[in-house]
Amino acid sequence: MNMPLKTFALTTLVLIGMAGNSLLARAALGGHLIGPLSFTMIRLVSGCIMLLMLAFIARVRPRLSHKGMPVTLLLYALAFAYGYLQLGAATGTLFLFFAIQATILCWEMFNGYRLSTGQWLGSGLSVWGLWILVGGVSGLPDMIGIMLMIVAGISWGLYSMLGKNVVDSLAVTTANFIWSGLIASLVFAAVDIFALGDGESVYISVPGLYYALVVGAVTSALVYVLWYILVQKLSGVTSASVQMAVPAVVLLGAAPLLGEPVTRHSLIGGTIMISGLFLVTLTKHL
Repeated sequence: MNMPLKTFALTTLVLIGMAGNSLLARAALGGHLIGPLSFTMIRLVSGCIMLLMLAFIARVRPRLSHKGMPVTLLLYALAFAYGYLQLGAATGTLFLFFAIQATILCWEMFNGYRLSTGQWLGSGLSVWGLWILVGGVSGLPDMIGIMLMIVAGISWGLYSMLGKNVVDSLAVTTANFIWSGLIASLVFAAVDIFALGDGESVYISVPGLYYALVVGAVTSALVYVLWYILVQKLSGVTSASVQMAVPAVVLLGAAPLLGEPVTRHSLIGGTIMISGLFLVTLTKHL
C-alpha cells in the first residue's frame, strides 16, 4: 500500500527535524556561539513553553508518568550538548544512535526478549562500524566526546523505554520538559551566579540563542509531538526505518551544511553501522 501524501509529508518533516537536532546543535556548539549548559537550558525551557502552548490548545493537563523520565531527558540533553563540543554532527549522531539502539536491545533482552539471527548479525555489523569509526578518531578530546554521546544515547534509550507504555504522550512529554527545564535552569543559575567553571559553559551569543530556541521549540518539542502522531499512522517497520534513517541524513548533510570533511573512515564506518542498525531494527519489527 502506498503511503498517503499527508503521512509522507509528516514523515519528511519528522526526519528533517530529527536530523536538524544534530546539525543545528553542532553548528551552534561547534562554532562556539553558545555554551553547552546555556544551550541545554534554553533548549529544554523553550521546548517546555512550546509544549505548554500545545497542551493548552489541546486542553491537556501535564502529567508525570515516571520520575526517571525527566532525569534521563536532562542527562541526554546535557551529554548531547557537551558531546557536540568535541564531535562533528555526523560522527556524533552515529554514536548517539548506536547507543540508543544498544540500550533498547539490552532493556528488552533483560525483560526476556531474544534476538533473532538477523538482529545478532546487525548488532555485529554495528559494532564493526563503531570500531572503524573509533579507529579514525585520535586524541583524548574526541574520545571524551564519544563517551558523552554514548551517555546521551543511553539516556535517550532509557527515556524511551520508561515512556514506552505512555498513553497521553503530550501530557507526559510536557511534564518531563517542565521538570527537566526547571532543573537545568537552577543548575545554569548556580553556575552563572557563583561563577563555577571558566564561564564558557554559560556563554550565550545572539545567534547561539536563536539556534537553541529553534532546537528546543521546533526540532525537539514540536517534532517529538509530530513523531508520536506519525507512529500511529505507520507500520512498525516503516517507523523504525524513519528513525534509523536519521544518521544517514546527518551524514549526508554535515558536509555541505557544516563543511565537515567526509573521510574514508567516517564513510565506511558510518555505512556499515547504519546498515547494522537497519538490520537490527527491521528484523525486530518483521
